Amino acid sequence: MDLAEGCVLQYPLEKCPANYINLVGSRVEVLTINHIKFVGQIYSMDPISGSLFMMVDRCNQEERSIKLVIGNSIKYLKIVKLTSTNARTHSQENNGMQVSGASTHQHTEDWKPLKDALKKWFHESRIPVNENSYGCLLVLNEIVVGPPYRPENCSGTNEVMLWRVQKLLENFYQK
Repeated sequence: MDLAEGCVLQYPLEKCPANYINLVGSRVEVLTINHIKFVGQIYSMDPISGSLFMMVDRCNQEERSIKLVIGNSIKYLKIVKLTSTNARTHSQENNGMQVSGASTHQHTEDWKPLKDALKKWFHESRIPVNENSYGCLLVLNEIVVGPPYRPENCSGTNEVMLWRVQKLLENFYQK
């Protein structure tokens, strides 16, 4: 799959919409069949229907709103700025706010004992878990768990897996 900045995807998507889940976090321009144009960041995407939850910019850059754009109403989607997985994870970890590298490093060091305990618990439970360079855990190669590693700090595009990881974390904290 060759996704690059400036690439225009015609709807309905020729290939499986699940292939385009990597666009989550990227800045796009969407034109609907009613000629309504949305510009903003993809917050989430339904891999079955191709529907998008977008954080749409308003007149001034400080106001944003979440819009649901139904997949079958999209004429095309143009990638304005493609976001890599690490940058997307960093954005989710900080709720879209930019922080300096030093404070991010300090922040992740504060949570290291809890993060290590969680990683050990996931491994003992035979659940695949990895750590990225920002101190977030990637559970089941799908769900990102950022500091302070609580159920509400989980994010991902697969709602079923997200719910399951949140329940697992609730069980971890009940013990």
